[in-house]
Amino acid sequence: MKLLLKIFLVFCLFIYGCKEKEIEPLVKNGNKPGVITNVKVENGHGEVKVTYTLPDDSDLLYVLAEFSTNGGEKRMVKSSIYSNNILLEGFADTDEHEIILYAVNRSENRSEPVTVKVKALIAPVHTTFATLKVAETFGGVSLQLLNELQKEFVVHTQYKNESGEWITYDRLYTNAKEKEYAVRGLPAKPTEFAFFLVDKWKNQSERLSVKMTPLFEETLNKGLWKHHPLLSDTYVPEFDTWAINNLWDGGTAKIFYQKPGANVVLPNWFTIDLGKRYKFSRIKVNQLSHANAWMFASGAPKIFEIYGSNAPATDGSWDSWTLLSGFESIKPSGAALGTLSNEDIAVAKEGENFVFPLATSPYRYIRFKTLKTWAGNTNVMISELTMWGQEQ
Repeated sequence: MKLLLKIFLVFCLFIYGCKEKEIEPLVKNGNKPGVITNVKVENGHGEVKVTYTLPDDSDLLYVLAEFSTNGGEKRMVKSSIYSNNILLEGFADTDEHEIILYAVNRSENRSEPVTVKVKALIAPVHTTFATLKVAETFGGVSLQLLNELQKEFVVHTQYKNESGEWITYDRLYTNAKEKEYAVRGLPAKPTEFAFFLVDKWKNQSERLSVKMTPLFEETLNKGLWKHHPLLSDTYVPEFDTWAINNLWDGGTAKIFYQKPGANVVLPNWFTIDLGKRYKFSRIKVNQLSHANAWMFASGAPKIFEIYGSNAPATDGSWDSWTLLSGFESIKPSGAALGTLSNEDIAVAKEGENFVFPLATSPYRYIRFKTLKTWAGNTNVMISELTMWGQEQ
């Protein structure tokens, strides 16, 4: 019995010791801090910056702002005593809102409240939505956005099914200043689409509804592709395992890596026989993405051109080639070389899609001509190429 009693006592002590402790003020007193003075308001897009003068109180800990955004949601924001301002974000309207400011000391005592009226400017979720442009494209629909303030948004793409229900098909996170992308994998039939933006505070823009018909496309059969070396081509692999046929092996683990050297300059190019004639819709270029150091860096193509031919001259001259389009790789964040955002990394791993003009004629052979790489390296490096279009 004594042993059982000891075990019971130890158990009770253990349970008591595991009870969650309440977070208490750093010190305890009943003194209220002085009030905040000289309050000034700077209304911004979807946000308000409030500046003030702090009370002369050595016990002061922080400034607290209480307010309600649209929909009546109550919010609290704190600012350190080492700052003379507080930024209040998440306003989706331009209505007048009441802000209550408190100085708070180490005992969590609040000062007398100071009330100020604010009216935020039009929220970025609305100004960005106003720039939205959509259009039919091969395999789906394309979207363009201008996000001047580079705020964070999720772009929603929905379509209406046969039962008249809206189905969410795609969600894209972006904070890029300029964003152009396509939602693909959709059938080539008339479909009603809807598009809208949601910001980090769950504020939603208006909806753009439009009926469009995606253009038919299919993935080109890479099993037919082969290298078509011509006399003027500048392709020499660094190693046999980094050969050009890695560009169409169906994955990004193997790479094409051109051997660097004094005679390797830009522009340089290589030629591929696609096996059949196609009217091209788009090409996807996958950079080396097995390490962040290669993304939007080194010899990844930044500016390049695609040429087409049905009867390439054997001497490699350009007389038998037609320029189909020039393209530029865009880093979503726009950050300096060596700096990557999460969106940059996601785009590099997924690969970048480049769309050909609709009037492009059908061709069997293509030339990939690199004019500029991301770091200026002359030895081009790519992990995979994929093309779509219509067989002719």
